[in-house]
Amino acid sequence: MLEMGAYRDISVIVAVREGSSRVRGKIFLPFDGEKTLLDWKIEQLKQVQDPDLIFLSSNSERVREAAERHGVQFLPRSDYLCTAHLAALSEVITGVVKDVKTPYFAWAMAVVPLMSPDEYREGFDLFLRHVALERTHDSLVSANLLKEFLWNAEGPINYKADRGHVYTQNLPDIFRITNGLYMRSTEDTMRDAYFLGRKPYMHQVRKASGIDIDEYEDYEAALAMKALYYSGASHVPGAQRGPGTQHARV
Repeated sequence: MLEMGAYRDISVIVAVREGSSRVRGKIFLPFDGEKTLLDWKIEQLKQVQDPDLIFLSSNSERVREAAERHGVQFLPRSDYLCTAHLAALSEVITGVVKDVKTPYFAWAMAVVPLMSPDEYREGFDLFLRHVALERTHDSLVSANLLKEFLWNAEGPINYKADRGHVYTQNLPDIFRITNGLYMRSTEDTMRDAYFLGRKPYMHQVRKASGIDIDEYEDYEAALAMKALYYSGASHVPGAQRGPGTQHARV
């Protein structure tokens, strides 16, 4: 595993805003004692990256105060880029990434609380190896491997719901993007206005690490699963991965 100092080419961006259409003020919800979700995420990331390369992007004074309290950087963002559904996601991404001075960046979400520091380190190491050095991939994203029976409105999409029914381990690999971590070069992102390329490296994380707080029920689930996080199981890169769940190269 590479040491923290090896990550000097990577800026870590935590893009946050106070407004939320489903869970009001969710980044300030309590998560661990007096720590909010935002506090929790900053403390996780400070175990991986130097504070001078961690940037909170927002128009919120409360977020600015959190940055100062934790000794990380505040990156001012316009009201337009912080208003839900006003700016396109591509505008938000380029509007934030344009101020990044490093060749690469990691986009981390405060509302994905159970992705551990060890999983971030693992993602950074995989990115540097497969994207920056070997260039077999053009970006990296955290994901859960789904081995589940999936349907759309017209019927099953990954298996046959008849006598040809297969066991879950024989289903094709389908990945669920967790929103925990996106990594790409700054230059490529500004060119394409998106933080993933056409050939991302799928960084598989534990199922608990993929909880993304979009509804209040997700928040309650994350709180309930903190015991697993603290047990150490979710801190071990690749822990509890069964057959067929190696890091995917797609």
